Formats: sequence, structure tokens, C-alpha cells
Amino acid sequence: MKKLKHLTIDKDFKTSDIVSDLLKDGYKLSDWILDISTRLNSDLNDKYEIWSVSLKDLGFSGATKLEDVFKRLNSQGFSEVPPEIALILRMHIHKHPINEWLRVATPLDSMIDKDGIPHLPKLGSGLGNLYIETYWAWPHAIFHPHNEFLVQKVDK
Repeated sequence: MKKLKHLTIDKDFKTSDIVSDLLKDGYKLSDWILDISTRLNSDLNDKYEIWSVSLKDLGFSGATKLEDVFKRLNSQGFSEVPPEIALILRMHIHKHPINEWLRVATPLDSMIDKDGIPHLPKLGSGLGNLYIETYWAWPHAIFHPHNEFLVQKVDK
């Protein structure tokens, strides 16, 4: 588990602006991210303390359901972040090992595509590009001890 980034959010933040900036700067966005981003409107905080936490860090030793990952995150002083934070994080995480995916823990059902399917954003690197894509966010989706999630630290 490691502290990754302090983010300060501009009061004039607009999702459409960050998507335009990502595309203009050459980041690769999946069709699902583009679709979902048109409907995002979260109430954002001014600041976020972002941590990278693996399932192993949380004490899991085998295949684990997403809903159990989120319960454990919450019980250990972490919480999900609004989906817009995933877009912002893509612009801030440049040293990213090839073929490694960092999932961003967003609230379940906060990223629904036009077909009604819930998604979980993930940041990746490969073929010389930096990506933001999605994984289906079913509560029973399975993750493994090496999988990492980007989350926010919560003051208790």
C-alpha cells in the first residue's frame, strides 16, 4: 500500500474539458469511457489523497469478489473516488509499467453506459500508449491478490 498522489481539484472543473485534454494529449480512451463521461456530474471535493492498494495489502490471499474488496477498503480507512477522478488521474500517472492495469475504485453504479452496464475505470500502458478503459463493475466480478486499486484515504 502506498500513497500515490495529492490531487487538488479546480472549482471550475468540467468533465468535457478533461476528456478533450486527454484526447488532445494523445491518451487512449475506450468507447465506454467516452460514452460514460458525457453523463458524469459528481460533487467533487477540493482535494484527494490517492493511494494504491492491492488486494494482498488488504489481506486477501485468493480470488475475491469486488463487493468484498470494497467492504474491506471501507473498513480499513479508504473509500471510492468519484469517476471524474479516474480521468484526472490518467493525466497524472505517467510512470506506468507496460501491461499493468490500475483499477480506480469508483462507487458501484456510478459509471453506467448507455446500455445500462456498470463499469469500473482502469488505467493501463501498452504499445507506447497510456489508456483509460473499463472493466465491468459487477459486485461478483473476481479480482486477485496482485490487483491494485486507486482509492482515497479517509480521515477518521
